[in-house]
Amino acid sequence: MSRFYELNHISPTHRQSRYFSSWLLPSPIFLAYRALLCLYSVLVIIIANALRPDLAGTRFSYFTWLTYWGITFYLLISLAHTFSYWKYGKAWLESWPKWLQLLHGVFYTTITVLPWTVTAVYWAVLFDGFGEEYDAWSNISVHALNAGVAFLEVIIPRTEPMPWVHIPWLIVILGGYLGVAYITKSTQGFYTYSFLDPNSKGSGITAAYCIGILAGTTILFCIVKGLVCLRVWVTEKKLGMNGKLSKKDVGGETEVTEKLNV
Repeated sequence: MSRFYELNHISPTHRQSRYFSSWLLPSPIFLAYRALLCLYSVLVIIIANALRPDLAGTRFSYFTWLTYWGITFYLLISLAHTFSYWKYGKAWLESWPKWLQLLHGVFYTTITVLPWTVTAVYWAVLFDGFGEEYDAWSNISVHALNAGVAFLEVIIPRTEPMPWVHIPWLIVILGGYLGVAYITKSTQGFYTYSFLDPNSKGSGITAAYCIGILAGTTILFCIVKGLVCLRVWVTEKKLGMNGKLSKKDVGGETEVTEKLNV
């Protein structure tokens, strides 16, 4: 079992505080930065449901909104852990069971990779212009700024490169969403995305879209992992910027950058 956790970067050489500290921003400023991102994400959801209450229920059928809710919850959870790291010098996550630490790592991978899938599919396949001002703001928030948040989470924190074993998690999530989409068709009578309709596009085209999105997401994972590797290599190995740690850090920085294989 220890080997399994090591493959998922759950070990003393992979400190969980990397998620909640930055190589660039001091701990209190990093906390404020995360709070602002979290506030905006929550406001998008509140305003969207307030202005379009008739769509509140159906939004959970769309991968776009499921991903956005995922980003929002990640920011909320990370905000709490970032606060605990700043306040006590040790993030609450560091005291949690290993399986929860593993899930947090997977959570980070999903919110840094899947928003790019959403953005790419929307602008390349689904976009057909904006209607009202609200539609423009809403679509930009969930189809463009979502990728912006993902990019910031790659660049600003001290996170280490995600392990390759996270790819199967992404595949399971995408496969699970297909189930959600076709359950929606069965229970509510509509396809969430037109390319999932085999009667309109043909089963071969629908399958090609699904395989293409799966392959594209895997490629995006590799790109994001590469960006994290590049950031660690530049900031830590070349510039020696090993992190703006909490003044109350109780663990000390025990991991060595060379061990991260970058």
